[in-house]
Amino acid sequence: MNYTVIVPFYNEEKNVSTFNEELINNLKKSDNSNRIFEIIYVDDGSSDATFEEFKKLNQNSIKTLLIKHRSNLSQTAALNSGISHSSYENIIIMDGDLQNDPEDLIKMMQEYEKGTDMVIGWRKNRRDSFFSKTLPSVIANFLVRFFSKSKVHDQGCALKIFKKETIDDLTNWGDFHRLLAARLANNGYEVKEIVVKHNPRVYGKSNYGFNRILKVLIDLFYLKFFKNYTRQSIYFFGIFSFFSFLLSAISFVYMVVLKLNYGTTFIQTPLPLLVIFLLMMGIIFLFIGILAQLIINQGDKSINKDNNIKEIVNLKKE
Repeated sequence: MNYTVIVPFYNEEKNVSTFNEELINNLKKSDNSNRIFEIIYVDDGSSDATFEEFKKLNQNSIKTLLIKHRSNLSQTAALNSGISHSSYENIIIMDGDLQNDPEDLIKMMQEYEKGTDMVIGWRKNRRDSFFSKTLPSVIANFLVRFFSKSKVHDQGCALKIFKKETIDDLTNWGDFHRLLAARLANNGYEVKEIVVKHNPRVYGKSNYGFNRILKVLIDLFYLKFFKNYTRQSIYFFGIFSFFSFLLSAISFVYMVVLKLNYGTTFIQTPLPLLVIFLLMMGIIFLFIGILAQLIINQGDKSINKDNNIKEIVNLKKE
């Protein structure tokens, strides 16, 4: 089988050399007459020397393409750039922070080649801070399993193998990488998971935390009802909608507490009006986001997504 390995980077200059060496070594171990590989590294607008470190890798034993973005957009944007420049029909994606272990690729490819649409890693023993990363991930994964068809334990694991043809307009919207397994499962594709290693981060820092839960909630809503819409307007208006619904629920609970504990009737406070007002505002924000999204979708058809690519470098094969 032919595989394109796509790895997005953002301010990971200290990890570039080590990661590349480990990836090359493990791809060689897994190599056989039926497997051909190419590697695409995407620098998503790093402000450090990440891309310069890439250029020092002037020779790789596996075909390697370097893509540099003009500005930092998102991990999804980086993956989209890699997919659009990939030559092969089977895609491997992983993080370049050395927390994903390239050694796991061998068993993941073996599972994938048994015949499935996606294999995703399961970081069963995470090596992250519990409160800032592990706990938000546990909550987010519970919500995804509850509200979607996907039963995957670790939706956020970056280590995935999937068929290129599965990425279409019904899958590639918003930050598609975050719930890719759930999106594919909802579209009828077969997804399998396999336990993988998870290493502690040595260099650099993560940009994820509790804010991921809010984005997952918004993603889940659109996955359920409006899965053909894309881009960031769903998050911008979705945040306002979410907090309006949340404040409405809090106001309602407080109103009930006053009634049960202090005998305060509903008409003695403005809380009923506040509950209804906040509820209506949540609905309004939600549908403003949908209407804005329709407009953006029409404009996206004429946008050249390669405009953000500043430089492309082919590393010579030995």
